[in-house]
Amino acid sequence: MTKEKSMQLMRAGKAAGLAAATALLGLGGIATQAHATPHPSAPSIQHFTCDYTDAEPTLRLGSTGQAVKQAQCQLNSVLDRRVAVDGQFGSGTRSATVAFQQCAGLDDDGVIGPNTWSALDYWWWNDIDCHR
Repeated sequence: MTKEKSMQLMRAGKAAGLAAATALLGLGGIATQAHATPHPSAPSIQHFTCDYTDAEPTLRLGSTGQAVKQAQCQLNSVLDRRVAVDGQFGSGTRSATVAFQQCAGLDDDGVIGPNTWSALDYWWWNDIDCHR
């Protein structure tokens, strides 16, 4: 399954869950979802649209390109800091990567490999912030 197809399925699942909760509340039932309505400070749409690439190669200090931009954008969405989205994996991107890895309970080696990509995708897609 492609990443794009996975994202489409996640969007459909979220929409179906929200529709079910809304219908249940509208009928006077009891909603079992923790957040049937968004928190007032929560945005109605994702903070960051990161669509530089679907490629997820291993990235480390010195890496360059669209995948680095994708990671930088996603890191910005889950951290209280702003990494330059310039496609250069420098010390700022490494520092943000380590901070995210620590927040997510991953090995904090500063390398964006399969485990970090997986967690970063999940946190970004679900608009989870390390500081909320």
